[in-house]
Amino acid sequence: MKRSLQSLLCLIAALHLVGGHWGVMQMIAWAQMLRDYSQDRGVAVAVMDTFNGEHPCPMCDKIKAGRAQEEQQKPASLPKADQPAIWLVASKVVQDLPASPWATSKVQAAFAEPRQLAAQYDAGPATPPPRAGI
Repeated sequence: MKRSLQSLLCLIAALHLVGGHWGVMQMIAWAQMLRDYSQDRGVAVAVMDTFNGEHPCPMCDKIKAGRAQEEQQKPASLPKADQPAIWLVASKVVQDLPASPWATSKVQAAFAEPRQLAAQYDAGPATPPPRAGI
């Protein structure tokens, strides 16, 4: 019982964080529209009228307004679309690298060849221990 309540609360929190609450409310609005429209017009026409966007219900209008208001409240400090976030993180890492004894610059230390890095750690094969008693 306790575990299922925790899972349910975790699912609700995750849905809210990713904006899933708008999707859930939209599904409820569509279900109500299908129910209401199918009573007067039949199922086929109700499906077309529900999903064509020309006959929104009051709940659909409120959802659209809420989404628009939420979009306006987003922070303006997000990275630009033409500059991926991974590039921003990588450039920050390169700038913060400490000076290394085997490289002349920070960028060379960050993006050195794998063979060059492996050569400094390669001590060769281990020699077997001497056999006592032979």
